Amino acid sequence: MHGEMEYMARNADSRRDLRAWMPQARSVLMCGFSYGNPGKRPGPKPGHGRLARYAVRPDYHGRLRARMDAVGKWLAKEVPGTRSVAFCDMSPLLERAYARAAGLGWQGKNAMLIGPRLGSYFLLAGLAIPLDLPADSPEPDHCGTCRKCLDACPTDAFPRERVLDASRCVAYFNIELKGPVPESFREGVGDWVYGCDVCQEVCPWNRFEAPARALPPPTLPTEIPLDELAGPGSAGLRARLKGTPPARAVRRRMTRNALLAMGNSGEARWRPVLESFRDDGDETLASLARWSLARLSAEGAE
Repeated sequence: MHGEMEYMARNADSRRDLRAWMPQARSVLMCGFSYGNPGKRPGPKPGHGRLARYAVRPDYHGRLRARMDAVGKWLAKEVPGTRSVAFCDMSPLLERAYARAAGLGWQGKNAMLIGPRLGSYFLLAGLAIPLDLPADSPEPDHCGTCRKCLDACPTDAFPRERVLDASRCVAYFNIELKGPVPESFREGVGDWVYGCDVCQEVCPWNRFEAPARALPPPTLPTEIPLDELAGPGSAGLRARLKGTPPARAVRRRMTRNALLAMGNSGEARWRPVLESFRDDGDETLASLARWSLARLSAEGAE
């Protein structure tokens, strides 16, 4: 279910119980930080590759941990000797499970946490606290009979409600997977080159999307020209991506994603670029370029 993400199978005890990671923890404070932009609905743009909306802002990990650390420092002044530990997507913890228990939202059928006044475009950060604090109540489920997210998934990554098979997810293919994208899933990846927002875009609860207040504004567009992404590692592109989540992507992987998106675009103008990669020394790129060329030829013949 987790594909090549072997780290998901490690530290199972900590994922089940935070006290295996921080034995002195007695309570957990969870916070949600919106990365929404109400009124802006990014969509496909000819000749461009799409990035997930969280990925176009400066990397959030350090910023959100710093905010939680500030709460921990305040608590240490109020209760001397208290040592809390902040976490944000970089520890062996399932933040979503604690956030759900804390009442920040319910787990939607797409496995995302959905807040009644936030939608699902928000990030989680927590603070493990060695004090007994009164607990909040979980938010009831509000998905009802809706299954728009399940039906919209282009790679059928949900074997059942609230269960994501990460090894079939578009975001897994274009971020985590090291080798070639399996051929049976390539068409479903579409024009996504970093992440995927499809199951969130169709969620009715995202009409309550909240503006981002704790995060800096986007520094990237949600669409980047495919030839820029597939070209040689230019200083210009590296400068544009610097400080954002896509900057961590291996250059070869971003090129792979762009070549795939070219094949899915139906645009013959990408033939010269794809031709330049068809005999590349990297067989992953070469085979994908040949697949994309064949796909463009097939579409042109229809």
